[in-house]
Amino acid sequence: MAAGMNESNGAMITGLAELKQRIQRCLRTRKGTLPLRPLFGSNLPELIDAKMTPGFDVDVYAEVAATLAEPANEFRDEFTLHRSYLEIDGHNTVITLEGEYLISGEPVTLEGVRPWA
Repeated sequence: MAAGMNESNGAMITGLAELKQRIQRCLRTRKGTLPLRPLFGSNLPELIDAKMTPGFDVDVYAEVAATLAEPANEFRDEFTLHRSYLEIDGHNTVITLEGEYLISGEPVTLEGVRPWA
């Protein structure tokens, strides 16, 4: 099980809280911006100013799935995505991820994943 530091208050976090934070950081990082890890991150930041068309949801779902499946992002040994939901409320976009937490083998729901800071 990985351990990390909460990016907002500096407290130690582990388990699902640490996984959720790593997923958020990965979704917020534009692919190609880290010189030593050019494949890390996602193309989701490109959708920030995209028009809210019916296909927008599909674009977000596809990018989230591709990001979590990318070996460079290092989620494949810890989390398997089964389903994702996008909630848009005004200017707030939140993603809920359902999948399997491979550390314990249990199904989990990660609510409140914020793809944009």
